[in-house]
Amino acid sequence: MNHNHRNTDPPTSALAGREAEANGSAQRHRAMCFETVMHRPGLTAREIEDRLGIKAHKRLPELRRAGMIRNGKSRTCTVSGRLALTWHPNVGNHCAGELA
Repeated sequence: MNHNHRNTDPPTSALAGREAEANGSAQRHRAMCFETVMHRPGLTAREIEDRLGIKAHKRLPELRRAGMIRNGKSRTCTVSGRLALTWHPNVGNHCAGELA
């Protein structure tokens, strides 16, 4: 999960992504997001962010690409009031120890 920015992102975003991986914050945030999805499946990204106090919108897709979580049905988010994807665990495919 080392490539946490898009090729089209500005260089500052690429630098920030590399720094987040190097200092461990991206890994910690992925673990926090994963645990939240495991214990509270069906939340939206904004609801997860609201609970954790971090920006989860980048970490959640990284976990999805790793096959650890998946999207569920869309519903109205209680934080934004907008239609949003929900997040659910991919039970049996991975464990929390595989977040690196």
